[in-house]
Amino acid sequence: MRFIIFRNIWFILIMGIVSGYTCSGSEPLSDPLRQKFDVTFGANYTDFLPGGTFRIEVRFRNRTSNSEIVSQEIVLLDKDSLTAWKTVINLELHSEQSVTIPLLVPVPKTAGIFNLTLGRRDEMPNGLFPSFVFNVVQPRKSSRLSRILVYSPEFEVKLNRFLKVWGIKAPNFSWAQVLLLGKTGWARYISGDPDITQLISRSLRREMSVIFLDFGSPDNSELTPSKIALPFDVKVSFNRLESSEKSFFLNSGHPELTFGMDTSAISQLNGNNGFAVPAEELVFEGKGVKINALATSGINPVRFPLVELIPRNGKGRLYICQLLTHGRIDEALQPSRYDPENTVYDGLAVQLLLNLISTSVGDDLLK
Repeated sequence: MRFIIFRNIWFILIMGIVSGYTCSGSEPLSDPLRQKFDVTFGANYTDFLPGGTFRIEVRFRNRTSNSEIVSQEIVLLDKDSLTAWKTVINLELHSEQSVTIPLLVPVPKTAGIFNLTLGRRDEMPNGLFPSFVFNVVQPRKSSRLSRILVYSPEFEVKLNRFLKVWGIKAPNFSWAQVLLLGKTGWARYISGDPDITQLISRSLRREMSVIFLDFGSPDNSELTPSKIALPFDVKVSFNRLESSEKSFFLNSGHPELTFGMDTSAISQLNGNNGFAVPAEELVFEGKGVKINALATSGINPVRFPLVELIPRNGKGRLYICQLLTHGRIDEALQPSRYDPENTVYDGLAVQLLLNLISTSVGDDLLK
């Protein structure tokens, strides 16, 4: 049986809905009756921990040949369109002048989705307003996850630090229900490291779940086969695509996978220019294995960056995660001044990993 990635029409429709909802860029104010000046917001990270502040640029551009006195209210709205914070920017714009104002915005102390936009909309009917949408995320463990222990090899230093911080690190292999491997573990597996191969085999025989994070094609494809053998007699190959993806959708049919999140539609993550899914499509080949898509991204083709492989006659489960978490779960890389290319901490990526671990363990293995 060959597992082929499907092209779903409904996904295209959902992408259209979400792109209209999460508009994290900015649109110019364009009411033709009042369009004396434009207001736009600069770019920034999209996920913040509660409290603190972030700085964002607000750009004003005079569209007339006259000097204009501007008194512009800026508001921060919650998901119910209630005002969480507001301020007023006063300035004079000379003929066709552009001015950029750095604005310090307080991050709300409660989790949720917030929208930085213009106030007094009733004075500007039919206008298109600049909008910067961001998430306030406080990662947390579900009660289910509190009953799970995870083992990761010593060479996965950052993953072990993560497990220790969150209190889900197994004291030794025999205590664990999950084997967690990152980029280093995947690279060693590809190279044929017998220790990793044996560790994965032992884990599956014990009916553990095995998770591969930041799953991708080998750095040196000339030295590795085009198809890579996985457990359960499954082979995977990588189809190179034109572009990476920023947005993805989590399967809402798995409540543990979306625990602590306001939406299952993720528009982008902090750092790495917002990209969350590499420019690769996974193609699996094998028999006797059920493959479930836990996340979707892209339009043409639709790709599945998070999948669950369950053998019909066998033990354990395998989770393949293409979503780029490396660097985004490291608390030492807290975002400061906005730099789109740097990889920085992202509370949403942390919540996603916690949820994936929780989702991967069946009720029969909970202690």
